[in-house]
Amino acid sequence: MKKLFIASAIAMMCLSANAFAEDDGYGNDIPAARSEGTVDDGYGNKLPSSNEPEYKSFEEARSSSNNGQRPKLQVGVHMGIGYAGFYDYPTDEDFVDEFGKNEWGGLSFDLGIVLKYRLNPLISFVPEINFGVSYFSEEIKGSEGYDSYWKWYKVNDTRTLVNFNIPLALRLNVPFVYLEAGARLNLNFVTSHDYEYTDENGNALQYYDREEGEYKNVTRKADDEWDVKTFVPSLMAGLGTTFLINGHEVDLGIRAFWDLTAIEEHDKLFYETDDSRYLKAVDVGSKIFSIQFVLNYFF
Repeated sequence: MKKLFIASAIAMMCLSANAFAEDDGYGNDIPAARSEGTVDDGYGNKLPSSNEPEYKSFEEARSSSNNGQRPKLQVGVHMGIGYAGFYDYPTDEDFVDEFGKNEWGGLSFDLGIVLKYRLNPLISFVPEINFGVSYFSEEIKGSEGYDSYWKWYKVNDTRTLVNFNIPLALRLNVPFVYLEAGARLNLNFVTSHDYEYTDENGNALQYYDREEGEYKNVTRKADDEWDVKTFVPSLMAGLGTTFLINGHEVDLGIRAFWDLTAIEEHDKLFYETDDSRYLKAVDVGSKIFSIQFVLNYFF
């Protein structure tokens, strides 16, 4: 009888131990599996092997696994290309006689790095650092002439501006599109100003450079006639859309920029009046505007 009692007690202890054993539902004993880091929560996630909490808050879980959510900060490549011109161009008669009317047309190009930082699901901060080139050209009215070698020719006034620019935009994300607005700082560091000679059809006149052994366009340098400010601020506004290509976000949009200050270093030109004792001052407040198509590719 005593032996039967001892055997029953041992059996009950074994059954009690098995009754309180931890099982993850897949036949794994949790204490042993936990030491190996193989405990499964039933959704394919391994539970921690130490005494760390087994469950996270919803926000922590979402930020750690993303679950398809877009990252808060993205880095990408920016490219913009479009039209550029001048506004607030002088209309004074003496100025127009010397430099012509505002018939300039040109090209604006930017290439650089873009960041996208999501402040919340609706608003993002989008700064850029770009290398930019703006090119302007106009045909000088009344410049047509005749040369015994070149025959009939025309003269074009061309200007090139090279800079680094830093757009800073706030973006509002609404269904299917985004709207953005902000400012841009332009750091201008290289300019060129040339008069280019063309034939009647607009083809560049060329000559053969014997020293360098190549043909070159007929031009005349006039860099001293176009001095620009180093720092020029601009306003910007745009809209576009964002889509995915191979899992990467791509922005496609259009933007407009307006300089807030005149581009010329010297704000006034002086002309002699009929009475040579006096000079007439003409404000030179030409500003640059551009409209660009924009492409951003985020890694």
